[in-house]
Amino acid sequence: MDAALASVLTLLTFVVHDVPYLLTAPFWTDEAWVAISTRLPLSELPRITASTPVGWSLLLRLVVVGGPERLRLVPLLFAAATVAAAYWYGRTLPWPRLLAARIAGVLTGVAALLLPSALYRDDLKQYTADAFVTVLLLGLTTRVGRDSRHPPWRALLPLAVTAVVGFLFSAVAVFVLGAVLASIGLTQLVARRWADAARTAAVGAGAAVPLLAVFVLLYRPGMPQGLTDYWSGNYLPLSRGPAAVWRFVAHGIAALDADLGTGPVVLTVLLVSLGVLTVVRLGRPDVALVVPVLLVELLVLGAVRQYPLFNLRTSHFALTALAVTAAVGVAGACLALSRWRVQAALVCATVAIAFFTVGVRHLVHGHPLPHEDVRTPVQDILALRRPGDVVVVNSASNWGFAYYWPIGRPVTAPSADNLQGFVAVFPDQPDILLASDTTPETIDATLNAARTRALRHPGGRIWLVHEHMHADQVRATLAWEQLNAVSVQTVGSLDLVQPNR
Repeated sequence: MDAALASVLTLLTFVVHDVPYLLTAPFWTDEAWVAISTRLPLSELPRITASTPVGWSLLLRLVVVGGPERLRLVPLLFAAATVAAAYWYGRTLPWPRLLAARIAGVLTGVAALLLPSALYRDDLKQYTADAFVTVLLLGLTTRVGRDSRHPPWRALLPLAVTAVVGFLFSAVAVFVLGAVLASIGLTQLVARRWADAARTAAVGAGAAVPLLAVFVLLYRPGMPQGLTDYWSGNYLPLSRGPAAVWRFVAHGIAALDADLGTGPVVLTVLLVSLGVLTVVRLGRPDVALVVPVLLVELLVLGAVRQYPLFNLRTSHFALTALAVTAAVGVAGACLALSRWRVQAALVCATVAIAFFTVGVRHLVHGHPLPHEDVRTPVQDILALRRPGDVVVVNSASNWGFAYYWPIGRPVTAPSADNLQGFVAVFPDQPDILLASDTTPETIDATLNAARTRALRHPGGRIWLVHEHMHADQVRATLAWEQLNAVSVQTVGSLDLVQPNR
């Protein structure tokens, strides 16, 4: 029965997401710099993955069947795995009745399945892996101390190993492990189980060694230098005083509340608190503390500018943890009703699922991906270009162009113009020119070089690939066109420049 329920919920992942759309919509800029790693040498991964875990980039290389957008199968499969893990977590809590356990599993599975942030986050990023690792570690925490025949350290080892392996695919695994071990250790100290607390600390220290090795060897080489500045608006503004901090937190909570789908903030707080209380009443305060401790940990990390707060992408794992905790709270309410009548528990769960589903129905089969299409310009160039034509690619289009361009293999060149620290170029194809940054000087120089090359051949033309352009880039391009009195027309998805001779 449990396998059937979990399987149905897991398979529904491929129903609530528009899979044909995901496997055909062209990659937008943030996805393209992840996708291009699959066309570059394996030895370059630690340097070019930037904020993407190396393990995630390696997984993408294993998807070899399908069209160019087949890589989105990886986040989709992690989303499905999160639903299965959520069912397992809710089901394995020590409920006094089998029916209550299965109701809890269904509620937590539905919460992970229909969580608005989960329906938004189906692009080629590691955020679904973050959610999966988080829920998996929550589920493993329920096993610690559950069976008196196995000493606590025997249950702690799978937690540590899972976090270390998960760290290859999800940077937040280290934060979740820290919250789990802190919660377990705190409850052990309160209960004066000094030996168990010492073993928990030893397991944490042991896990820190491989985690640090993964960070130094695989994370640090590709960490963008300007990442902290990029997220500067998502850190606690401690320097501006308590009032500013309170406003920041209140605004952030209100902004993310819609991404939980549980209703007003007051109801969300009530459901999450009820979930924590329910797990405490089930005799597992160590499990109950994990999510509150994780939230405090994230606030501290935000205060020291180590992790951005209140962003849909980076907060998806925390939203998932809150959603399954709220679902456990609903399951606790259903359990209380079951003492009056069993049918009341089923009605409670059904009504909760119905309200949640109705509230998020507009997001099911949604198309949240930004429409930035470099694939179509590439196809048009391949179909329309003539000998002597030159292709100019603007800086933000470089990864998408290099991924979709089927001729030759791209190589990387260092760049200070983007957080990723590199651009993808084709040095063996001199008729493909890249404006390596967004300054007017570089745009002018690139377009002048393209004009010179095009004029070497009778009828030579310039094709402009310019997705994700900022206003200043547009102005610089228009100024060059006016200064050189060139003829510009739109052909297909591209601007075609005819140089004057």
